[in-house]
Amino acid sequence: MKSFFIQFLSAVIFPLVFSACVSQEPSSDFNKQQAAKARVELALGYLQQNNFIQAKQNLDKALIHDRNYYLVHSAFAHFYQLQGDVNEARKSYLQAIKLDEKQGDVHNNFGTFLCRQGEFEQANTQFELALVSPNYYHQADTYENMALCSQAFNQQDAYQKAINKLRQIDVNRAEKLNPVK
Repeated sequence: MKSFFIQFLSAVIFPLVFSACVSQEPSSDFNKQQAAKARVELALGYLQQNNFIQAKQNLDKALIHDRNYYLVHSAFAHFYQLQGDVNEARKSYLQAIKLDEKQGDVHNNFGTFLCRQGEFEQANTQFELALVSPNYYHQADTYENMALCSQAFNQQDAYQKAINKLRQIDVNRAEKLNPVK
């Protein structure tokens, strides 16, 4: 009886179990961009925890899902920036912009990166591009970044212009940077 039961399991159950392990074609409703975005979000979470290995693994998987998605390259830029790899960060920002030049967040972040590299004019250009990007809602962030960058390079006119624009959008943030006396 025991032998019959083992033969039954071998003949009927095991093939069913193993057939479930066969790889299948992805369904037609699989969204590569959504999958890439999910991996990017995981990677950013790992970066907040300073877990660079897991972050890199998720970024690599995001790239496999959709290598033409600007967000993947923007996240790689942030990753490389945190790693101190200036050249790879720059390449990743440029690739993100090449893939979708209308993303204000990428221009703003690239501007901040360029400012840290001592490239004031190029940073200011990126900030300006962020401000004119369609569907960009973080103007206050960009004006604040412009003010801080201008201040770092002792560009008083540009600093005052950015503070004045920031004051129109968010008085409290402007006052924190430039308290009225």
